[in-house]
Amino acid sequence: MTYAVIWTSAAIAELGRVAAGLADPKAADREGAWMDTLLRRYPHSMGESRWGSYRIWYADVIGIWYAVDDTAMTVRVLSVGPARRR
Repeated sequence: MTYAVIWTSAAIAELGRVAAGLADPKAADREGAWMDTLLRRYPHSMGESRWGSYRIWYADVIGIWYAVDDTAMTVRVLSVGPARRR
């Protein structure tokens, strides 16, 4: 099954802000594209479940907050932020 991944305009703007603060701004774009690809195929396997259909996923550079709608076969990326690794 392939899900449609929809990035809200707020999430896209947040991705741009995170990218602007990185030494390699293209890293955020690459990671966002990689996350988008995996969410299309495995939305329930990525990240951590929260409540209901909401999930959170931290990768190397960015983290995303998203919701999965199995009925509509969509994933909606609601928010993006920096992944803070220590």
